[in-house]
Amino acid sequence: MADGRIDPPRGRAAPWAGLAAVLLAATGCAGPPGPPGDGIRLVLGDSYPVGHPISEHGAEYFMHRATELTGGRVTFDYLPSEQIGTASDLIDLAGSGAVDMASVAPAYVTSKLPLSGVADLPGLVGDACEGALAAEPLMEPGGVLYDEELSERRIRPLVIGVIPSYEIMTGTEEVVVPEDAAGMMLRSSGGTIDATVSALGGSPVSMPAPEMYEAISRGTVDGTALAPMSAEPYRLDEAAGHSTLGAEVGSFINTYSIGDAAWERLDPGTRDALVEAGHDTTRHLCRALQEENEASRKRLEEGGLEFHRLTGEEKAAWQEVLAPARQTWAEDMESIGRPGERALSAMEAELERVREEQADDGQE
Repeated sequence: MADGRIDPPRGRAAPWAGLAAVLLAATGCAGPPGPPGDGIRLVLGDSYPVGHPISEHGAEYFMHRATELTGGRVTFDYLPSEQIGTASDLIDLAGSGAVDMASVAPAYVTSKLPLSGVADLPGLVGDACEGALAAEPLMEPGGVLYDEELSERRIRPLVIGVIPSYEIMTGTEEVVVPEDAAGMMLRSSGGTIDATVSALGGSPVSMPAPEMYEAISRGTVDGTALAPMSAEPYRLDEAAGHSTLGAEVGSFINTYSIGDAAWERLDPGTRDALVEAGHDTTRHLCRALQEENEASRKRLEEGGLEFHRLTGEEKAAWQEVLAPARQTWAEDMESIGRPGERALSAMEAELERVREEQADDGQE
């Protein structure tokens, strides 16, 4: 599983169950709201620490906006940094009603949300905003990801964030064209990135992110597939010497999702306010992530990581390899009974819609 996280065995109590009970008793989560005039307090569990861009511009912005739109009626107990469960636990905590909302990333729960990894596929998403705005309708009721998968897990995404522009970062051997990655051992965050590394002829290696620095420095792995903003906290500019720029070998999608148990207890007006807060946050978050990714790239470059900006011909070579990888993913989904072809077509159509709208806005 992504970042080495492992789900608890079936039939046994999850390790977070006792902690959840204690925290929920203290916060009052799962208590039904009173009449419309009464306050509502929701518990939001997050895998990210305070200060992380997804936490700051995602969870914190959403909570502030939701409280603002409800005139102070909705407030939150915020539990960051996996206080109530790991990133792979949080989907079950929200779905079961143990917490009201949680951060849920498909890459961390590929066995539960395999189809929702469509936004992480290589060569699809060019920037954070087009990725988030294209995935948004697919994750709402009526969208293929919600109807086929998310609803089964009893969660409803309200905020969507996409970290775009995963690149190949290597220690000593520079990667310029896809063939250069053949035979390399590359640390992967799991999910669709595993399939992408394999499509390049490399071997994906699962390891916790904090171990990347030492593994690349010692040559235990040749490099990693990662976005600049995800690489910077681990000081990969000191461990890695080279990176592509423009290969776009994948993305990372994260949501802040409300559980059905919490949603069904809310009155229609409060639901509408949370949906509006989520839409506002998705747009704020995407701009923040795009800016942070570029700022991180510049700082990594200043720290010594050499980025090779791909030429048009080189980009075409990457697309030639990555396009079949997307089709292989769709076929793999179909083989396990998931509508991979429909999900991929829907994502591509929404990306085209978003790009056309962005182009129109740029001409006004």
